[in-house]
Amino acid sequence: MDEFQNNFDVYADLGRVKNHGSVRGKYRDYPLVSVQFGNEKGPALVIIGGVHGLERIGTQLAVSLLESFYQRLQWDLILIEMLEKIQVIFIPLVNPTGYNETTRSNANGVDLMRNAPIESTEKVPFLLGGHKISNRLPWYRGEKIEAETQFVCSVIEKLLKNSTCVISLDIHSGFGFKDQLWFPFANSRKEFPNLTEMFLLFELFEKSQPHHIYKIEPQSKNYLTHGDIWDYCYLNLKNESQIYIPLTLEMGSWLWVKKNPLQIFSKTGMFNPIKEHRIKRTLRRHRPFFDFILHALYSNSTWTNQDLGHSDLIITKARQKYYE
Repeated sequence: MDEFQNNFDVYADLGRVKNHGSVRGKYRDYPLVSVQFGNEKGPALVIIGGVHGLERIGTQLAVSLLESFYQRLQWDLILIEMLEKIQVIFIPLVNPTGYNETTRSNANGVDLMRNAPIESTEKVPFLLGGHKISNRLPWYRGEKIEAETQFVCSVIEKLLKNSTCVISLDIHSGFGFKDQLWFPFANSRKEFPNLTEMFLLFELFEKSQPHHIYKIEPQSKNYLTHGDIWDYCYLNLKNESQIYIPLTLEMGSWLWVKKNPLQIFSKTGMFNPIKEHRIKRTLRRHRPFFDFILHALYSNSTWTNQDLGHSDLIITKARQKYYE
């Protein structure tokens, strides 16, 4: 991962590269870096990778999207014009110690997606839902807010102070045979308050890309957890008038294992494609969704300004689609 970190400054001619501090690994310090493009007060798209260090493909995809985005800014006049209105922020590696030292958790043994200061309102699975028993066990929540968690939350908090509409995409891997897009909540089965806007956003996506590859649903349909970063940001950092759609891309790594069973014996094999052609295929397959949410953010008035005469029908359809 060092090659990505050492080269972040190459984006500084067209973007704003910000160092948010550092975290200590076994042998060295690692920076916490974001790269921002566009109008700092405009609607925002945030791409996040590397929350779990073992899920290396998440960071690789985030970096690939960042590099492609930067290259397009060299010539794409439409994209350049879009950035006069909106902003795009990349956080390619939230957990550099986990990535570089091949662990799911950070240097303190804390699972960052169980670390935010928010409790589930319902019963969560033992261990998997987050615990404070020991950092020797997976899914340990920690006793305090970790620097990496604070890093992500501070970026989102600043965006929500300046932007009326924010979409974040947190990239993970390791669950199921199908790529999934999850929306809140992870701490409860209650209905997502921005369900209408989320439904209209994905209705546009399914109409414009009817053969897409994703299963779209609330995370609560899969499992509940304590300490979810996106639940915390949504419930504590936004105001009622803002539209905030926190999405999680959960790439289905079981398919990679099925095609190459021997990779199960590798520490990272359960969470990542190993063969070069599968890595390249994975980096290609999610670009259409990135382009969609980029344009949807720019055109957010088409799905955030609701026709009040149809609001009851829209919410009924959304509940039937995602909660029944």
